Amino acid sequence: MLRRRTLLQGALAGAVLTGCTSEPVAPPVSKENPFTVDGNAPVDLVSTEEYGGFAAAAYRKKYAAAAVTPKVTPQLSTQLLPRFAAGNPPDVVLSTGDDALKLGRLVKEGQLTDLQQLLDAPSWDNQSATVKDQLLPDMLNFGRYDGSQRTVNYIASVYGIWYSASLFQRNGWEVPRSWPDLLALGTDMKAAGLGPFMYAGTHPYYLLELVLTLATKTGGPDVVKRIDNLDDGAWKDESVTKAINAVGELTKRGLLAPGTADYDHIGSQKRLLASKVGMLPCGNWLENEMKGLVPQDFALTMFAVPALDTSPALASGLHVAATAPVLVPDKAKNKAGGLEYLRAMLSADVAAQVTSESSQLTIVRGAADGLEMSTALSSARDLLASAGDQLITWYFDDWYPEFATAAAAATGQFMAGGLAQAEWTARIQAAADKLKQDNAVTKYHRD
Repeated sequence: MLRRRTLLQGALAGAVLTGCTSEPVAPPVSKENPFTVDGNAPVDLVSTEEYGGFAAAAYRKKYAAAAVTPKVTPQLSTQLLPRFAAGNPPDVVLSTGDDALKLGRLVKEGQLTDLQQLLDAPSWDNQSATVKDQLLPDMLNFGRYDGSQRTVNYIASVYGIWYSASLFQRNGWEVPRSWPDLLALGTDMKAAGLGPFMYAGTHPYYLLELVLTLATKTGGPDVVKRIDNLDDGAWKDESVTKAINAVGELTKRGLLAPGTADYDHIGSQKRLLASKVGMLPCGNWLENEMKGLVPQDFALTMFAVPALDTSPALASGLHVAATAPVLVPDKAKNKAGGLEYLRAMLSADVAAQVTSESSQLTIVRGAADGLEMSTALSSARDLLASAGDQLITWYFDDWYPEFATAAAAATGQFMAGGLAQAEWTARIQAAADKLKQDNAVTKYHRD
């Protein structure tokens, strides 16, 4: 019978013979491999959208031995929350849709990696620049929680006013350059037997979006920054008052299409595409939402919300919101691989593929330049390019959705004649003050 000492000696000898290869040596940090990725390790990717897997080819080209098989599912929370709870989440996630992850909850639980290291890493395309250098300004704030970058929101949603370029051309109408121009155009449209302006009446957030864009173009970015931060009297700002009164002129002058208050987003968009309506405010997802219904000769096009006067604070101001958050779970088995996958996803080539195949713009600066695309998407792209650094952003609708819903409802009532302007302002300001004092609601701040 062998003694215990003999067994130990045999085991040690075996370890020497095998070279102790059970623990792979991590590669050194470099510009090529800033996260010391193990090129043999698989990447566990779960996404709600097909485009979430578009970076797999670039990743496999660089790490030929790595298995990257994207799993696409609309039931994200249903499938992933048990994995987060068990400490076995995927390496990288794209979260959108009705069953998207509740990110605030995961942040509180310490489940999401701080992505600042990703933003500070060399760009996949240009090692002399960082990932952050390649992205649109102000878009990263959508993924910041208490000063830490927990997600990067990948899709850039551009807001504006939709119209038919062919309809405008046939009637000799020009895109309005100011709000008075828009009202004058509406009068011409009405005379031509067209409903000048329509919005999704059952979803009045689109109307609130229009008011806030007008207010910010007039008064500058601090207007919505103060609203986001729940500053005292933020909704009483002179620029906000001017904006709500200007939008109210659509009702006073009879420029709203008949039945506007009763239409939902799909119904109102169908009216636009049937040339029953001349102008409609919405984001650039409208084209995808109405795929197959846009007439071939319609020339669906977007123009930016025009300023109230000739001396706005942000002459090129454009409301843009970053959506579709991507993230790396903190307990991911291959966290380095997850970070590297996102670095590839934020490359110009992958972003261009996303735009080409999904008809959506990304936060990667210039990635859509030169691509062949529809009039709808190209108009949104060109507006984004023209806006430069004058991008208008706000976050209170994500931070405090119940408050945003109440503010939108009040705006719909105002347009329907149920509230005077002073009542609209007082109601929303009172709701903001109540929210500010509610210690049960987590508060956020933007600099």
